[in-house]
Amino acid sequence: AQYPISELMKFGGEVYGVDLVEWPSPYTKTFICDLNNDALPFESESIDAVTMGCTLAHLAKPLKLLAEVQRVLRPGGVLILTSPNPHYYWETVLNVFYNHFKKRVSKSKHIEHFFEFTRYTMRTSLERAGFTLVKELGSTFHLVKFGWKFDVEKFPALAFEIIYVAEKTGEPDPYT
Repeated sequence: AQYPISELMKFGGEVYGVDLVEWPSPYTKTFICDLNNDALPFESESIDAVTMGCTLAHLAKPLKLLAEVQRVLRPGGVLILTSPNPHYYWETVLNVFYNHFKKRVSKSKHIEHFFEFTRYTMRTSLERAGFTLVKELGSTFHLVKFGWKFDVEKFPALAFEIIYVAEKTGEPDPYT
């Protein structure tokens, strides 16, 4: 199986996982944690980098988790996260023609996603949680009907999913 974190593991050191359920993983250790309610199981300022793949969209309290990530990262620590782009062209089609597509869209979109972050709201959320955005990349632009894919690294507004790279530079606002 291919794990998104496998590239980081090549650098050595310890790589930890945090998940809601236990499952086989390549990590040094996986901690079972409810990210909506539990504190991250790490000491303050003890982690160099955190990665999250499309995690915030599934949480009822995304700012709370960003503040927790800020707490566990060392000063200058890096957060790399991905988030679906709500302005991706296919999302617009689904919204405009909702009644036509509602039975064809996966249940996860209706049940599991609490939030969709625009580029503006993600940038603002990161700032409020004590981060500075360093880089923003688009992952793919896919014309679904034709099966065409384009590399849109330099044009994140067109991407299906956006990758955000942020650095811990401050403290979270009190309300996060």
